[in-house]
Formats: sequence, structure tokens, C-alpha cells
Amino acid sequence: MALLDKIINSGDGQNGLWSLGLTSILLLSTIALFQQCWAIIYNLYFHPLSKIPGPQLWIAFPILRRYRMVRGDCEFKIRDLHKKYGEVMRVSPDEVFFLDPQAWKDIYGHGHAEFPKFYPEGVHMHPKKIISSNAQDHFRLRRAMLPAFSDKALTQQEPLIRTYVDLLIKRLREVSETTNCTNLVQWYNFTTFDLIADLAFGESLHGLETGESNVWLENISKILIIAPIFGLIGASKVFGKIIMFFFRPLMTKAEKSHLANVDNMARIRLNARKQPDRGDFMDFFLRSRGQAHQLTNEEVIVNSDLLMVAGSETTATLLSGTTYWMLKTPHALQRATQEVREAFNSDGEMTFLETRSRLPYLLACLEEGLRLFPPVPLALSRSVPGGSPMTVCGLSMPPKTVVGVHHLSAYSSELNFHRAGEFLPERWLPEATTDPNSPFYHDRREVHRPFSFGPRDCIGRNLAYHEMRLIMAKILFNFDLRLDASCNDWYRQRIYGLWEKPPLKVYLTGRTGN
Repeated sequence: MALLDKIINSGDGQNGLWSLGLTSILLLSTIALFQQCWAIIYNLYFHPLSKIPGPQLWIAFPILRRYRMVRGDCEFKIRDLHKKYGEVMRVSPDEVFFLDPQAWKDIYGHGHAEFPKFYPEGVHMHPKKIISSNAQDHFRLRRAMLPAFSDKALTQQEPLIRTYVDLLIKRLREVSETTNCTNLVQWYNFTTFDLIADLAFGESLHGLETGESNVWLENISKILIIAPIFGLIGASKVFGKIIMFFFRPLMTKAEKSHLANVDNMARIRLNARKQPDRGDFMDFFLRSRGQAHQLTNEEVIVNSDLLMVAGSETTATLLSGTTYWMLKTPHALQRATQEVREAFNSDGEMTFLETRSRLPYLLACLEEGLRLFPPVPLALSRSVPGGSPMTVCGLSMPPKTVVGVHHLSAYSSELNFHRAGEFLPERWLPEATTDPNSPFYHDRREVHRPFSFGPRDCIGRNLAYHEMRLIMAKILFNFDLRLDASCNDWYRQRIYGLWEKPPLKVYLTGRTGN
């Protein structure tokens, strides 16, 4: 009352109210500033993770890491910071990355409570997709989907896959007859998306035939365009609300349109069954009907959509990265090419089985490509479960701490690999593991888990290896390759969860005497 009387009797009640308002704003701002300062001090010096080294500015101001994500160079910065802080690094107030191979077992492996997946704010995953399902559903989904990637399934899928690989070679031969270079990223994308679409939905996307993009490739392009914008969502609640206000309707519309297209393609395959017993994904998924682990139509549809991207984008990325590094490493390209051409008299002899058994150096090149250019370069983050700390690499991690192995950092670290920044396929040959005199004998190869690890590892690993070996073998058998000078620094690209993958321009010359 005394304050109110003072305002009324001040001779100017309106000015008094303004003064009170300004005082209140000042007080609230001071409290907010104090809270922010205390949060910074707590995170730096009193937080349970404060003893773990890491970039203090990122820990004090997490928005700085978000800024790097917006720029597309965050993963490279994390790799460089690991060189400074070592194999355990705190990258934000509640997030810790590891480079030690043991971390795969402690975080992702069997024999302990599952560390649930962690998704950044603003990222919403469909609960019926195998990668984002809960533990109970994941076990059922995996049991129903795994037969589609068995040796039996691969045997049935091979003729179909070889058809698309042969079509790729045909199109590249047409290009080689000109004097122009060509974008191999595009051709790899067309190939992998066409063949996975056929395995998932029973029909091609006709990219190799027409040289035109498709809805999945266009969606990936859109993601790369808007990813920097959505990187700001987690920077602050204000930014997040503004961004979602303007972009959520566009996202919802695009998502509905995409899912409608997927639903239509999947239901045609589900209902018509025009090609039964062809051994494709849908065929094996439908064989679960009538069993305890059967898939619903919704689960079949959303997981077919998932396999389209997971089975196509990743393989095309690895092929692109491996091709680049081979072209930048003449001795590796020469040795791999010689191995392929000496192993086969014609590319018609190349099968899944034969390329696996006869081409150890080519496989080593692919492994080295997976190391230097991992299709998933970031950490597959998990959250520490339960109400008590869990041990990771001998360190106590409080509940809710976000932990993970950062792929790009772990695979590029001198702690794990000798001459880690160089493309040296020899490190993956058998003698490197058995000869103590090999410079690569002490490489910690067990840290290399590009297909993840544990009960949620990638179910399509064997299929991916068969595709990669066959495609690379046929290209090296049929063509001599030369990198266009404009792509000498192709590796220096941005990462927004996915590699940006600018055009990889290569000159192809048809093999003489073939």
C-alpha cells in the first residue's frame, strides 16, 4: 500500500507505473542473468562431469556448438578437439564422447541395461520404425525383418541387384565414349536407390534409365538445405519457437506428401502380390504374418521407407568416398584395379561369392573408405538409463548423461590408427593383424563400427558389403578413372548429419582390349 500511495501521490501516476514496470523488468533481468551465470559456473566447476576435459566455451555456452552445426563443420571441429582433449571429451554440459573401443561395449553392447537412443530437440522419430522403436517392439521388428537379409535372401536378391549394377556399367560406358567428365555421386545414388526401391516396393525409381532424380533424393536435398536452419532449434527456446512457427506447416505438408507416396507404393506391393517369392524385403516381411512377431501394414510401410534411405544413401556415400580416396591415392587405385582384372576374365564372372573371396585388397579399400568417410560421421548418441550412474570406459556417468562414440573422431584418431589421416588399405589386410613388424599391427581396429554395434546394429550390413564390392569391382574392371582437378579437395565438405556430397567429377576411359 505504501508503494501504491507513493506512486499515486507522486504527481504523475503514469510515470510511476512506468518506473515500476522498468524496475520489475530490471529485477527480472538481473535474476535471469544471475541464474545464467550460476548455470555456467555450476556446469564448469560443480557439475558431476566437470572433471572430464572438454572445450569450456562449448560447455558454458552450448549455442556455440549449435553455431558450428549450422555452419556444417561441427563434426570436423569435434574431431580436432579430440586431438587436444584426448579419447574422453565433454562436448556440452551433459554430453560426453569416447574414442576408446571399449565404449562400444559399454554403451551399445549386450549384457547391461539398454542405453536408450537420444534425439536432439525438434527431432521426432516414428515409434514404429525399427531404429526408433522401444526395446520390446525392436526385438519383434528385428525378428521379422532379419530374414530379408539372410544368406538365403541374398542369394535370391543377387540377380536383381546385378541387373542394376550392369545397367550402371552400361550408362557409364556411354559416358566414357565422350570426352566429358561425369558426376559419380549422382550415378551411385541412382543405382542404390533404384535397386533398394525394387527390393522394398517391387519397382524401380528409373533413375539409371532416365538420369532423373526421385522423391527420396529430392527429400535428402531438402534436408541438407534446411538442416542449418533447424540446427538453431536447440540453441534457444525463442529461436526454436520462431523457427517451428514458420516452418512446421511446410514440414508437415512435405511429410504428408512423402508418406502418401510411400503408402501408395507399399500398398500396391502388399495387395497385388504380383511377384511372390522373389526374395525381396516385402516378401520376407509378409512371411511373418500369422506369427507372434508379425508386422502390421503400418510397420511394413514405415520400415520400407526407412530401408529406402538407410540402404541407399549410406551405400552411395561410401562408394563416393572410397572412389575419391582411391583416386587421390594412386598406389591403392592401381593395386585394386590390377587385382580385379587379374581375378576375372569378364565382369560376367563377378558374383557376390566370387568378389568376396577373390578381392581382399578391394575389400580393404572399402574398409578404409568406411574409416575415412563414414556414412554416419557423427555420434549415435545414447542416454544413460536408470536412477544410478553407469560405468563407461571406467568412468561413472550420471543418469541422463548423453554418451556416444563419435565416428569421424574415433576413426581419424592417431590413438586408434597409425597414420590415421592417410588412405592406407594395407592396414585391413590379414598380415597387418598377424605380423608384429607391420606398422599397423597395433591399430585398434575394434573401434571401427560403421554399422554400429550390439542389439541395434545395422541388419543390412551383409547386403551393403555385397553391393559395394560388386559395384566397385565392375567399375574398376571396365574403366580407367581420373579425378577432375576441380574435385581435388572434394573431402572438404559440410556435414549436416549427412555428408553434403558435392559432385564428384571423374573422367572414365573404357578399358582397352576388354
